Amino acid sequence: MKKLTYIQGAFILTMTNLITGSLSFIYRVFLTRAIGSEGIGVYQLILPLYMLFITLVSGGITTAVSKLIAEQAPRSNYRNMYKIIQICCITIGMWSLALCTLIFFNAEYLAKFVLKDSRTFLSIMVFTPAIFFISIGAVLKGYFYGLQYVKPPALIDILEKLIRLGGLVLTTYFLLPYGIEYVCGGVMTAMAAGELISLVLLYFCYRANRPAAAFAQTDSTIHIIMKILKTALPLSLSGALTTIMDMITAVLIPMQLRAAGFSNSNALSLYGQVTGMVMPLLFFPFIIVSSLGITLVPAIAASYATGNWTALNKKCNDSLKITSAIAFASTALFIVFPWELCKIFFKCPEAGSMLFWMSFVCPFEYWQFTLFAILNGVGRQHVVLKNSILHIAISVICSYFLIPIPFIGIYGFVIGFCASAVLICVWNLADLKRIPNINIDYANIFLKPLFAFIGMFIIIKCCNLYLTAKAAESFNMTVSSIAGLIFFFLVLLLTGTFTPRQLKNTLFSHKSRVTGH
Repeated sequence: MKKLTYIQGAFILTMTNLITGSLSFIYRVFLTRAIGSEGIGVYQLILPLYMLFITLVSGGITTAVSKLIAEQAPRSNYRNMYKIIQICCITIGMWSLALCTLIFFNAEYLAKFVLKDSRTFLSIMVFTPAIFFISIGAVLKGYFYGLQYVKPPALIDILEKLIRLGGLVLTTYFLLPYGIEYVCGGVMTAMAAGELISLVLLYFCYRANRPAAAFAQTDSTIHIIMKILKTALPLSLSGALTTIMDMITAVLIPMQLRAAGFSNSNALSLYGQVTGMVMPLLFFPFIIVSSLGITLVPAIAASYATGNWTALNKKCNDSLKITSAIAFASTALFIVFPWELCKIFFKCPEAGSMLFWMSFVCPFEYWQFTLFAILNGVGRQHVVLKNSILHIAISVICSYFLIPIPFIGIYGFVIGFCASAVLICVWNLADLKRIPNINIDYANIFLKPLFAFIGMFIIIKCCNLYLTAKAAESFNMTVSSIAGLIFFFLVLLLTGTFTPRQLKNTLFSHKSRVTGH
């Protein structure tokens, strides 16, 4: 099976995420039209709880396994790799079964007293098996990512989403006459079935593509479990805290807006604008960065484990350069066209003001994620957890104290978002600088992309002013954006931030082949 570079892997995962995201969006539109706003409200009640349980059983597991596998890859110690997978499956399987049992027998309590809607009872019961399937699947995905074999899990994700989409449409169609409770239960059943299919396919791919394991020394079971826990626990806790923060924010922002004098309707409207419109737009290009982060962790871990500092520095700097290019290009578009983008996508131009201000810290938010991935790769999970807690604390404190001030209102959340993004990015960089032998190329990562961003901004503004009186708004935006993006990437090429040879090697070079048996 052909290994890919981590950047090629990120490209494949980006394409996969775009396809699966589009399929999810299609179903969301279908479901909204089928069950209306009240039904979607019930569905949205279930999802945060579902995501919290998934985070508790599998948060950090894929990253932890991929990191351990990547550390064994340079030595081709497949015997130890298979032992890692076996122990992880048993350990995570036992933990997820215990949690699933607890959830199943307390589903009624969770529905009535946590979600406060008895119609969620059936959904909680039927999504329980999915938690077990996802936890084992996360271990197997970690194996593929650790060896940079991203195609099998990527293709399985697409296939699973297609099967799930068909199941969701059928269950919605047949269960709609029985009411919202049964439709949501059917949706969760289809999701559980999709996760089971995904797990079965991942297992067969794992068995089919296992190179023969020559006799080699293996780590003790206790040593493997401790290494997994050391990596996975901080990441799992960080993910759980983020999920809990989202649940708190959903209550806190409308509550504090009402305290500032907004009506309940206006408070919910502003909350919907910032979380349902501005944030999705701001983080849409982030799909590329998040895909890069998944493949970057094992790539960094492999170089760090072997002490290959040249390769490690190259991976750190290349990944941050790619992040900067995406972040600065996106920021230019968000700053020039915030109201137009909100109008085109959501028919809500008034949300553009929040998008405008939040877009200034877009690079810091994107860098933060890539820096987290690098810190994870070099075994600094405790730093990631510490900075994640600080990120949450800053956001919640600003929202709690600033939103109730009438002349600030929803911008209290915006201030918290911007302050936490900048501070956490700076702290991440400071933590990275403490690691010996890692050198950050600030000129190529920050200064040259910033120069290209300023030029792109001017080009878009000039094109925009010239075309405003002569063309339709959508045509004006498209032409101006294309001109700006061409200028942006030309500047990066001319200044040597990226070279044609680097791009060719990145896109078309492959690692050595490993034959599966």
